[in-house]
Amino acid sequence: MKRFEHAILMKNYIGKKILITGGGGYIGSALVGKFCGIDCKLVVMHKVNKGLIEKNVEEYLHSSLNDTLVEIVCGDISQKKTWENIISPDIDIIFHLAAVEYSPDGNIMQDFNINAISVLRMLETCVEKSCNPKIVFSSSTNIFGDAGELIVDENTESRPLAEWSAHKLLAENYLKIFSDRLGMKTVTLRLPNVYGPVLRKNVMNRMVMNKVIQYGIKNRRLILFNNRNCYRDFLYIEDIVDAFMRAGLMSGCDCDGRYFVIGSKRLTTIAEVWTIISDEIGKIPISINDNDKLSPMEMRSFTGNYHKFNSATGWKPGVDLETGIRRTVEEVKKNFL
Repeated sequence: MKRFEHAILMKNYIGKKILITGGGGYIGSALVGKFCGIDCKLVVMHKVNKGLIEKNVEEYLHSSLNDTLVEIVCGDISQKKTWENIISPDIDIIFHLAAVEYSPDGNIMQDFNINAISVLRMLETCVEKSCNPKIVFSSSTNIFGDAGELIVDENTESRPLAEWSAHKLLAENYLKIFSDRLGMKTVTLRLPNVYGPVLRKNVMNRMVMNKVIQYGIKNRRLILFNNRNCYRDFLYIEDIVDAFMRAGLMSGCDCDGRYFVIGSKRLTTIAEVWTIISDEIGKIPISINDNDKLSPMEMRSFTGNYHKFNSATGWKPGVDLETGIRRTVEEVKKNFL
C-alpha cells in the first residue's frame, strides 16, 4: 500500500477503542504493530504470560511515534468469564484472531473450544452487555477443502476436510446467525497461507513458508512430498494486515455476517514455490519424499479470487510471491538464525 493511502486509512482509527485477540500470535502481533503510533485505545489479549506480550508491544511502541494507549489482558477465550471481563460498550472494533493452528494430530476438543466456542461466547457476551462492536473474524480458505475448482470465491461450496476446518466454518455460522437475527456487525476474512517476517521471533515458525525457508537455509536442502503438484495460495504478512485494517473500516452493509476470500488469484504449485525458495537461498537441492502419507486437507489444490473484497475495500495484494520470498529469506538470514 502506498504511504499516502496508508496514512488516510490509519487516520480513520483515531479515537477508536480496538480489541485484538491473539495479539501475541503471528498475525495478531503484526496487526498490533500497525496500530502502535495511532492515537487510539488498544486492548491486546492473548493466552500467554502478560509479561511476554508487554515486551512485544513495547518493541513496537519504541519503533513508532507513541500516541497509542495500550491495555494488555490474558485469559482463556473459550470461557465466558473472560469475555465478560473485557467486553464493554466503548469497544468499537474487535479483531478476533486468537485460534488454535491446524495440526493433523491436534486436540479436537481444544480446537473446538478455541476456534468455535470462543466465538459463540464472545457474541453472547456482546448481546448480554448490549454491545454491538464491529467484529472482524480470521478464518481460512481451508474450509473450501476438496473444492473441485482451481480458483475459489464466495460462490464456491464449503467442503471441510478436517475437524479444524469444520470448527472454523461453525464459527462463521455463529457470526452469520447473530448478524441476521440481532443485527450484529460481523465480517469474516478467509485467509490463505500467510508468510513473511514479524517482530516476534518465536511465532515465525508457525507459518509453513517461514518454516520451510528456515529449514532450507539451515540444512541447505528442501523436501517435497506427494502434494507437490497441488496449487497453493501464499500472501505476504503486510498484505494480510492491510486486509484486516480495511475490513475494520468496512461499511455496515458489508458487515452482515458475510465472508470474503482473501487470495492472489495466482495458480502456483507447491513445487514451483519451493523452486523459488531454492533459487533465492542459492539454488539448494530439492529432494522428493513420496513415502509419508498426507491428510486429505494437505492435498487440497486451489487459489483464491479476491475480487469481492477488492470491490468492497479496494484491497489487492501488494507484494508478489518472488519479492515476498526474497524479503523473508533476507530477514531470516539476518535476524532469525
